[in-house]
Amino acid sequence: MGSGREKHPMKEISDTKASAKDDLFEEILDRIETAGEITKDEESPLYTEIGTEEFEVGRERVVEFTVNKTEFKLIRKVETHRLSGAGRQKHLEKMDTPRIDLGLKKRIGYSTDWQIVDMEDMF
Repeated sequence: MGSGREKHPMKEISDTKASAKDDLFEEILDRIETAGEITKDEESPLYTEIGTEEFEVGRERVVEFTVNKTEFKLIRKVETHRLSGAGRQKHLEKMDTPRIDLGLKKRIGYSTDWQIVDMEDMF
């Protein structure tokens, strides 16, 4: 049986996971540059609201590119803080390992609508 104490994740492992995910994203960008043309690459902060105030919880990077005359949008969200609590007791907590969400969308023809695409289908 355990001693009942809370176990904290090892910082080295958390850093390695985040670094591996960064390397994977850069590898995807290299593949995109090889297969097509990057038309936009922007990074901006992610915010969340608590009451009437906004707090920064991470970063978002949007890369738009064209492959075979089809427009794509790769969106990467890295959240470093999470919202905890309920009602008036909400607060931000720093996460040990950032939460990374990667999404891919495509636009067909001259449509203004973006469709979600599975990353496996792209590469």
